Amino acid sequence: MKRFILQIAGLSLVVFYGLPYVIPGIALDGGRAAIIAAVVFAFINFAIKPVLRIITLPLNFLSFGLFGLLINVLLFWFVASIIDGFTVVNFMAAFWGALVMTVANWILDKITK
Repeated sequence: MKRFILQIAGLSLVVFYGLPYVIPGIALDGGRAAIIAAVVFAFINFAIKPVLRIITLPLNFLSFGLFGLLINVLLFWFVASIIDGFTVVNFMAAFWGALVMTVANWILDKITK
């Protein structure tokens, strides 16, 4: 539970607030949208992503792990499509946003362990 709360706080404060300034094509209407997007993305990372990783394991082996990045991009784009106030205009913006999120999650995992 502590790790989940740290991930939400880390994602909402650092990444979701910073993404619109760093990546063109990502827009955020306010702090409330950032917090909601961080909560939804953290829930998806904990609940849905492990199931998707197991299902797509053969494709991950064939692509040397690059299909995992595609899953992150699609989940990031999905979160943007269901949250009002958080928009991603195209695939490349979703790609760069997901890449930043992946690096931020990795750093957050290293800090919390």
